[in-house]
Amino acid sequence: MFPSRGRPGRGRLATSFAFFAGETTVQKTTRLALLAAAALALPAAARAQTTPAPAPAPAAPPAQPAPAADEAAQLRQKIGALQQQALQDPSLKPAQDSFNTVVSAAMGRIDPAAPAKLARAQSINADIAAAQAASDNVKLNQLAAEATALQTYFAGIRPRAMQDAQVVAARQVFLARVLEKMKQIDPNAQQYVDRLTALSQGTGGR
Repeated sequence: MFPSRGRPGRGRLATSFAFFAGETTVQKTTRLALLAAAALALPAAARAQTTPAPAPAPAAPPAQPAPAADEAAQLRQKIGALQQQALQDPSLKPAQDSFNTVVSAAMGRIDPAAPAKLARAQSINADIAAAQAASDNVKLNQLAAEATALQTYFAGIRPRAMQDAQVVAARQVFLARVLEKMKQIDPNAQQYVDRLTALSQGTGGR
């Protein structure tokens, strides 16, 4: 049983959710677009290849993870699953939309070109669907490259936007809402977060 603690402070909450927080709808859109385009835009040479590749040499067995690292990985997976389930709740959509708006505005202050790239990230899926329907692999390859460029762009600008004071404040509000929803789904969610925080800070001894 994990030790029971009180509500985490802002720093602990941000640390425990660091692996998911700040991922805007735009990033999810470009990531999905990239995956879709990459899966569909197969080069003709690759499709025509019929000779199987030689079997790779057996890999050395992976080293056994330390118990604390293994526990932390399990907790991240459990918390991540709860986060995704919580974010599916329609009641969180206004909070998520509000946070995304604040992040988008911060990106726009950093780079005036950001709004146009945000709009393109939202519209690229329609182009992918159209190219897929037309079996246009040339276009799909082009879209895959464009999606990769968008993903790279947002990967560079998002960390800077996340340092914006307005984004920091909005992020704390949003994370608190997500955690409350997670606790409704699983009453032990707070204990998972507390335990992961302790492990991350090297104070997870029992």
